[in-house]
Amino acid sequence: MEIPNPKEEEYKLETHTAVDYHWRVWELTGLMRPPGFARRWYILYSLVINALVTVLFPLSLLARLFFTQNMQEMCENLSITITDIVANIKFVNVYLVRQQLSEIRLLLRHLDERAERVGDPEELRALHEAVGMARSTFRTFARIFVFGTTLSCIRVAIAPKRELLYPAWFGVDWRSSTRAYMLIYAYQLFGLIVQAVQNCASDSYPPAYLSLLTGHMRALELRVCRIGYRDGSLNYQAWRERMHRELIQCIQDLMLVHRLRNIIQRILSGACLAQFVCSAAVQCTVAMHFLYVVDDSDLSAMALSIVFFVAVTLEVFVICYFGERMRAQSEAMCDAFYSCNWVEQLPQFKRDLLFTLARTQRPSLILAGNYIALSLDTFNQLMRLTYSAFTFLLKAK
Repeated sequence: MEIPNPKEEEYKLETHTAVDYHWRVWELTGLMRPPGFARRWYILYSLVINALVTVLFPLSLLARLFFTQNMQEMCENLSITITDIVANIKFVNVYLVRQQLSEIRLLLRHLDERAERVGDPEELRALHEAVGMARSTFRTFARIFVFGTTLSCIRVAIAPKRELLYPAWFGVDWRSSTRAYMLIYAYQLFGLIVQAVQNCASDSYPPAYLSLLTGHMRALELRVCRIGYRDGSLNYQAWRERMHRELIQCIQDLMLVHRLRNIIQRILSGACLAQFVCSAAVQCTVAMHFLYVVDDSDLSAMALSIVFFVAVTLEVFVICYFGERMRAQSEAMCDAFYSCNWVEQLPQFKRDLLFTLARTQRPSLILAGNYIALSLDTFNQLMRLTYSAFTFLLKAK
């Protein structure tokens, strides 16, 4: 009986593990039923946690807007409410595209099996790096949300009088009732933690899937570049026939990559558009709050405004950066077909290569709302627009 090699088991390629954190969050927050969990009980669990947090939490923030007494309260509440509502929209979007997410899992499995059969160390290294980068993105967002949650708790702890973690309306006088205040504080802390976990997954899954797509494009680029170079083990005609078969296999891989890209476009279009809208709205609100309203002595409020501004800007930068990487890699993948040794190949090889080149001429782009390209050029334009608006407000102060 053959004993499996433990090293092979340890390093078995499975790029979908890059989003294991995200799927665990979606299972815990009631979106994806984990294996072995009774359907009836999971539906009940999902309804309870999402009614308490996904629905009631933003409603309490939104209701507070109608009871604001000054511009400072309005700006503080508005930036938080916009961010939370958009975050919940992105969370609901995950539920709506759950079938596509499962389809991506199957496509990644096929591409992984192909890379394992080829067994090229450089390809495998590129895929493992893509997985590592996707996981690092989740951990980075997790640290940001932990910092934001901690800052909110510290702000309440050092406040001279009773304050909530976030301005919200509950219909009771929590300032004069210790019991009511403790219950509301406990609910807000619970809701804040759950929302932070939801947002961490919602904000980091677009760059994670873009990283995986880029990694498989890189692996295919390396695979195509090797086509057409003789190793001396076959006669000339047999070698040319073998090269044609390898080209056909790479074209099939390319079709899988394009299919993966199209599915990722569908699942990210709405989420990324919501993020762009949220970023623009929060940046304008925070700028108004910071320049016109906030008290210079209220350092905690100023720090919270800066954290919100940096957070929404970073979220847009990350998805634009990974979109730019994917675009550049798609161009490199096209160049790889030019780089293969096609001169000595069969006429059928050259014909299939020409059809493939015609299909790969246009770089792949992910479009937010099917309109706004995820690229560093888009981020640069957004920052210029933000800077222009900030400068105008500063001069008008």
